[in-house]
Amino acid sequence: MYTHVIFDLDGTLLDTIDDLADAGNHVCAAHGWPTHTVDQFKYMVGNGIPTLVSRFAPSGLSQEELDRALAEFSAYYGAHKQDKTAPYPGITGLLSALKGAGVELAVLSNKAHALAGPVVEGYFPGVFRSVQGALPDAPLKPDPTLLRVLMEEIGAKPESTLFVGDSDVDVLTGKNGGLSVCGVLWGFRDREELMDAGADQTVHRPEQLSAIVTGTALLTADQTALASELLRLGRLVALPTETVYGLAADAAQEAAVRGSYEAKGRPEAKPLSVLVDGMGMAETVCRDIPEDAYRLADAFWPGPLTMILWGNGTLPSAVSAGGKTQGVRCPSHPAALEVVRALGRPLACPSANLSGRPSPKSAGEVMGQLSGRIDAVLDGGTCRVGVESTILDLTAAPYRILRQGGTGRAEIEAVLGPGKLSGT
Repeated sequence: MYTHVIFDLDGTLLDTIDDLADAGNHVCAAHGWPTHTVDQFKYMVGNGIPTLVSRFAPSGLSQEELDRALAEFSAYYGAHKQDKTAPYPGITGLLSALKGAGVELAVLSNKAHALAGPVVEGYFPGVFRSVQGALPDAPLKPDPTLLRVLMEEIGAKPESTLFVGDSDVDVLTGKNGGLSVCGVLWGFRDREELMDAGADQTVHRPEQLSAIVTGTALLTADQTALASELLRLGRLVALPTETVYGLAADAAQEAAVRGSYEAKGRPEAKPLSVLVDGMGMAETVCRDIPEDAYRLADAFWPGPLTMILWGNGTLPSAVSAGGKTQGVRCPSHPAALEVVRALGRPLACPSANLSGRPSPKSAGEVMGQLSGRIDAVLDGGTCRVGVESTILDLTAAPYRILRQGGTGRAEIEAVLGPGKLSGT
């Protein structure tokens, strides 16, 4: 696991190319110079704004003409730098996960220092410990001078720091500083350029970078098929539910279930509830189901109600901790439901926290506790309910609420009728 990650800015964190191209072409059009395509601008950027101006301007201009073009570019770009610029898809979630995992984050850019800091803070407030832009008296990337200054400031050691960028300039910067380098392929340049420059590896998606840094992949909410395939392979995946994030394992695989106990540091004497997609799936792992369970499912499923029923012995004993009962719940979060349905069988799913720690309500909070311990986190946003499900024991009359959670006692009583809950 890396303790520090230093990012390039343009083309790595922010998709700035359209605003840069618009500013450059504005200057070109004002002078009657040929304009350029966005793809052409992708190969002009990377070495600072003055160099960019010299590349889009016609050859043979005097230094005075270039200085005037630079001033015009800077004025236009300063007024329009946020017209089209935005973080690349998945970047905000990636940064949240890395920060939650305790990784120190910083930015090194060839953008002017006075501009780089406000830009980063504007798009990613409070995320980065430090931002270093270009200074008039210091050489630009790929010279490692400012990289070393930044590393000293944040306490980063070469052996545990990863440099991330999208161009040969970034790769060379990291290598000149003695760092491992990961090239990203969603930016301005292609894999061939990055590998030729000496990148140790490249990634197509931000979640792949999460796996490199922490050992735990960050999946987006639409990657439910990948999450279910990981579970089918016996891996551990944290899933969003409407209550809190749960640590899912294929309940039919004993090794995976025991792995979830180990990842959490959970005592194996504490049984696990399972997620199902409805009463039909609950019937595959439970027996002697009372009619009241079906009435409760009709009223509250999908939703924050776990019902304790008699198990039928089809699941490994590790799920029930050797007991004869089985907790079942149908979650209402669409991503969790899709994963259960894609797998086609129940998921053992305690909360995705270290035992004794608070239950997580976001992917970043999961990473803060379980990064490096589990295989992936499916980022479905912040949990809507934010408290665990209500647990209702239906194995003996009168029924007992074992834990009050997201479904209220009065609501349950309204469905069951008078006298069916203990204490009424």
